[in-house]
Amino acid sequence: MSAHATVRPVKLVTKTNVGFHFADDRGNRLSSTEFAKFLLAKSLDACDPALAASVRSEGNWRKNYQRYFLAVSKIEFANRNHGFDLASSALATMGAQIIREDGASLSQLAQFGFGQRNLVHTIRIKGGSVAQRFWPEADNALPEVADSWAQQGLAEDDVVRAFEFLHRNPGLPIADDLLIALAGNAELAPTRDWLAMGGRVAVVARPNPKAWQELIAHARSTGGELLICVDSSVSISSTASDEEIAAVAGLNFVDQVAEVASWVHDLSRNENRIVISSNAYVGGSKQIIAQAAQDAIIGVASENIARAKLALSWLATPLDVVVADSTIAEKQLAAFDIRNFSEKVRDAIFAPWGQLKPAQPEVVDSPTGKFTNFDASSVRQGSSYLLAKHSEKWRALVSARRGNLTSFTVAPPATTRSVLRVKILEKTYRGLGAFGIAPFEATAARRAMALILLRNLHDPASPAAPQNSAASPVAMVSATAIHGGIWRLGYHPDSIWVAATLLGWLRRK
Repeated sequence: MSAHATVRPVKLVTKTNVGFHFADDRGNRLSSTEFAKFLLAKSLDACDPALAASVRSEGNWRKNYQRYFLAVSKIEFANRNHGFDLASSALATMGAQIIREDGASLSQLAQFGFGQRNLVHTIRIKGGSVAQRFWPEADNALPEVADSWAQQGLAEDDVVRAFEFLHRNPGLPIADDLLIALAGNAELAPTRDWLAMGGRVAVVARPNPKAWQELIAHARSTGGELLICVDSSVSISSTASDEEIAAVAGLNFVDQVAEVASWVHDLSRNENRIVISSNAYVGGSKQIIAQAAQDAIIGVASENIARAKLALSWLATPLDVVVADSTIAEKQLAAFDIRNFSEKVRDAIFAPWGQLKPAQPEVVDSPTGKFTNFDASSVRQGSSYLLAKHSEKWRALVSARRGNLTSFTVAPPATTRSVLRVKILEKTYRGLGAFGIAPFEATAARRAMALILLRNLHDPASPAAPQNSAASPVAMVSATAIHGGIWRLGYHPDSIWVAATLLGWLRRK
């Protein structure tokens, strides 16, 4: 906080939906747009004052924000010191300048909660089944599954190495770690697969009796163990039924960030290693707040738990500014050059409306080697989404530099319930195949992400391993990506969505 800010004692609140807002250093309220500009500019001041000034003076942020994130991404990976300083500054600002109505910031609340004990009850649900095989519904071996994705351009080559490692090591001690899944009831969260494979999961998710009852029933049917959080103000009998447990289970990790931080601390005391996994998705500007709350919990855990006892995991998006191997630029340009006649005609039809523009990757020559930098974000998702998701990469850079095992896994577009129930998105996904993009079934995407996390936790050759991630941050954030083909497009990714939607309307299911 600045010298102008008023610092109030931090306290717990018993009601939910207390509300958070964005603020500058003087405590003035900001809109989400103003906050994004404020945060980026402040983080750039030390390493690129000219770019910081340009961000501050930008008059049409909603139209032009993507170009600034593209420039920031180049700085982050071209110079490791600048990248670390920029990411550290951005995360500190995000945690300190998202303020509850009583004046407490997300960072303060997380720090306060981490110092408190027994704010949360833990209920344990043990399954009575045996652990599933890694890929139970596949006739082919794991390496063959991954190799088919790589050959189709849907995944990077390290996915093959990851699945080869799992194939050679079918008995990995998954239960030795405790996975703490923030937003663990989300459709693509690793919770259900981790339990099915015999792992232990502590789930942080908002109160929702129906969803909790379904999760408890799933846990009972697996070989794993589910840890459920219940606010300590709630009285629950040791003989309570699953229905009674579901009725009181859950914490809202934004409104109750202090309680969640306290639970993380309590759980970490008796574990060899905890793995904190971030999975939240909320629409609009609330996505920034949800991600900042997750990061505040991760941040205070990183400061207070020994590096060897804490691993971190993100369910990242392919629709961010991408840094990856330098050969990806060559593949994108080649994909545009080899279009057939009908594709060129189609592209000419869409071109007058600014659609289906050729890819524009940049190959950056840094002191540690060349890498590709390109913008795969979509303006339709907005600047709040991009800021929230890009901040995950900031935390990954900081965590890797500090020596934590850092599993940054890019997930493919997936046919989740939230996508399929929006008619226009269902049409868009249907039309993506015309451009070589293959959305994954939600269950396949979720299992693949869980498997990559499992590999990253145990394979010393993984890009996530501390000895590798600090030395090769580009590989850490991209080498094991399953992007569904978005990174292989011959087109600028943001220029395909309208065409995909129109083509999807014309295609059968």
